[in-house]
Amino acid sequence: MTAGVKLVDQKINMNISLGMPRLGLNPATGYGYAAQHIVNSLQLLGHTVNWSDPKADVQLNFTQPSNYKLHRGQYQIAYTPWESTVIPERWREKLTLCDEIWATSDWCANVFTDNGYKNVKVYSHGIEDIWTPKQRLESDTIKFLHVGEPAPRKAGQMVVDAFVELYGNNPKYSLTIKAHKSNTTRIYDNRVDKNIIGVPGDLYSNIKLITDELNDKALVKLYHDHDILVYPSYGEGFGFIPLQGLASGMPTISTYDWAQYKDYIGPLKLKSNLIDSPWEYAHEGQVFEPEYQHLVKVMADAASNFKAYSGYYFNQSTKIHKEYDWVELTKNAFSHLAEKF
Repeated sequence: MTAGVKLVDQKINMNISLGMPRLGLNPATGYGYAAQHIVNSLQLLGHTVNWSDPKADVQLNFTQPSNYKLHRGQYQIAYTPWESTVIPERWREKLTLCDEIWATSDWCANVFTDNGYKNVKVYSHGIEDIWTPKQRLESDTIKFLHVGEPAPRKAGQMVVDAFVELYGNNPKYSLTIKAHKSNTTRIYDNRVDKNIIGVPGDLYSNIKLITDELNDKALVKLYHDHDILVYPSYGEGFGFIPLQGLASGMPTISTYDWAQYKDYIGPLKLKSNLIDSPWEYAHEGQVFEPEYQHLVKVMADAASNFKAYSGYYFNQSTKIHKEYDWVELTKNAFSHLAEKF
């Protein structure tokens, strides 16, 4: 993992093991994407990183605790993002065997603490240079973007419902749904009875569906080609998608209570309410349900006042890149371990 990297100034070299299933290293997943940049940052800091290495000084277990493979005699760090208010009890044994627990945000850290865990720290994820800021200019069509289908927690259906209610087949507005391989959104006769009429792209010429996998360059271009990101998530362990939109200078509509970068979401913050999780099998406790009527209102506001919002979000994007620099965040998170080992 260490070949071909340029090292930055770092006096102490550690041997670090990345503890996660090999399948988790897939960069198309949130865990895999983050792991790639964690490893790159550690290597740039001069540390040696290998996968599941029992001889390493420290193991960073970056996966759900049920997948931890703890090596005897190592300093163990549990690093697990989570999206609801209850940490599964089945994780307790593995978590308590670790020397430290790291969370991806202050909100996530508070969830661990509220569930009785101690020695909890925050190691926030970062943003890459490829998400270059671009000021969106007014054009004949306001282009909305949603990323996250088919995960129900990302609320793609709510985005489709709101867009259709506001703009229907109006060619002055468009919506792109970027899905991971499959799409679950549908057009219903109404939001209560939910009798399916069809698939959005078949009934509305201004709704486009993308299910193909995109490389980093193509994904950045997709963001740059759109005007407003809409992300009414029920909660995130960290939430790369809104941060990527914000770092690219894009007006971003998102729920925010869970977000480490909530201040940057600014005037397009979407209201939400804690409710019992609809997905108890996957997320116990409570999650943040977005307010649908507020989503409709904020989408309309973002489109009507697009020029002002475009300038506002572009102007803060450079600061986001500085604050969420992967190498600096990683250096700060591991500094006490560098002294220890």
